[in-house]
Amino acid sequence: MLSADRQLKASFHSELYNLIPEDHLLRKINEAVDFSFIYELVRPSYCEYYGRPANEPELLFRLLFLQYLYGLSDERMIQEAQVNLAYKWFLGLNPEDTLPDPSQLSRFRNHRLGASQINEILQVLVKQCVEEGLIKSKTLIVDATHTVASTQKKRPLDVLQEAAKRLVRAVLKKHPKLEKKLPRPPKCMQGDVDAAKVMLHYLAELGETVENLLPDHEGAISEKLKHAKQIVEDERLLANKGIMSAIDPDARFGWKSNTLSFFGYKEHVAMTEEEIITAIEVTGGSEDDGKQLPKLLEQTEKTGMKIEEVIGDTAYSGKDNLNLLASKDIQPIVPLNPIVHSGGMKQEGFTYNKDADFVICPTGEHSIRKAVQGKKKSGRSRSLVFYFDVEKCKTCPLREGCYKPGAKAKTYSIRMVAEHYQEHMRFEASTTFKERSKRRRIIEHKNAELKRFHGLTRAKYRGLFGMRIQAYLTAFVVNVKRMVKLIKQMQPAS
Repeated sequence: MLSADRQLKASFHSELYNLIPEDHLLRKINEAVDFSFIYELVRPSYCEYYGRPANEPELLFRLLFLQYLYGLSDERMIQEAQVNLAYKWFLGLNPEDTLPDPSQLSRFRNHRLGASQINEILQVLVKQCVEEGLIKSKTLIVDATHTVASTQKKRPLDVLQEAAKRLVRAVLKKHPKLEKKLPRPPKCMQGDVDAAKVMLHYLAELGETVENLLPDHEGAISEKLKHAKQIVEDERLLANKGIMSAIDPDARFGWKSNTLSFFGYKEHVAMTEEEIITAIEVTGGSEDDGKQLPKLLEQTEKTGMKIEEVIGDTAYSGKDNLNLLASKDIQPIVPLNPIVHSGGMKQEGFTYNKDADFVICPTGEHSIRKAVQGKKKSGRSRSLVFYFDVEKCKTCPLREGCYKPGAKAKTYSIRMVAEHYQEHMRFEASTTFKERSKRRRIIEHKNAELKRFHGLTRAKYRGLFGMRIQAYLTAFVVNVKRMVKLIKQMQPAS
């Protein structure tokens, strides 16, 4: 039951709070941020009239805030708050008051905040920044960072054995009489050559048996069965290139570069030039960065901000994104992918003669005709295809690696850049574009702060649900710290 916030009683020990310095960070935060919004945000997740009186939502949210600000576990947070005067003052408690059980933090985080629109805590804070006049720019800087999943990257046999055990455990918990009807697990050792293949076959057989015995399965059985199917159907499993964790099935493999990969999640971040995070979209590690721009823009616009410029890297320069920004009269400061400028991969030794309008191959032979591929009104870049005399190619001394035996044609293509790309390419060459592009680097510092000082390097919880809670609470804390700095900058020098 959700009741009104309790009134604190006068305390003989309240004078102890005078020991907290006036310039303490928590005093500044308490003055800068109105935390009372959380009451209405989580109200739908409480029963209004029945049940035991609940702890005040603002008290629990402030505890979560302190937890993420100082990087503490649930148990450590309660222990520290019980003896720290600054913490208790910030929580609105008397020095002698007791604190909630640590389990209350987890319950509030998952069942109150998680059941609400968690992204709204960020939107409310951004609105407070706008009302305070802390956000003046109309520029949005976008980028993505990654978080490693809270699970180890395991060998295929480990993943398969764990998935099978979890499925069997879920079935027998509800239907213990089915134990003799389930297939027996094979005895596999890590050193066996075909151990993973044998276990993969067993997991597939186990899944089929469970579906046949329990066609109306639901709950935990359905969840574990779904995970087992995903693992069995992952063709990259046995090659050690795409192992899906049976513990954290929402995590995915992503790439930081051509050689460095990670297993976890991505946080797609939108930020103002004042370094206030306005939106976050959390996805698996394999998701494309550019596809998240519409969601980031939509979340930001819900705060009431007017966006006139978006700064990002090449990942956000897709045709759909450029069209979206154009429809909203937003200037994109995003460099086009180099493949658009170069026309794609070019075959070594071939050159285009613009005066004669043909292509010359390494042996000096030139193309005999050309054709345009692609529809003119499609809005996509078309290709100019040049054809060579295939009879000459058959006897060419350099045909190996150039002409495929038996092919009916030998062609060379040059991409014709679409009109909307041509306009953007001209803008890329301008001084304005080059100067504004330099502002993108400030979001790298923000990503570093999220990860280095507030634990976003590694997931605290498992699953996309928990990762979203972690990402939004971390962004909330970082925004509050930035608010304090911006307010100090606005104050006249004494």
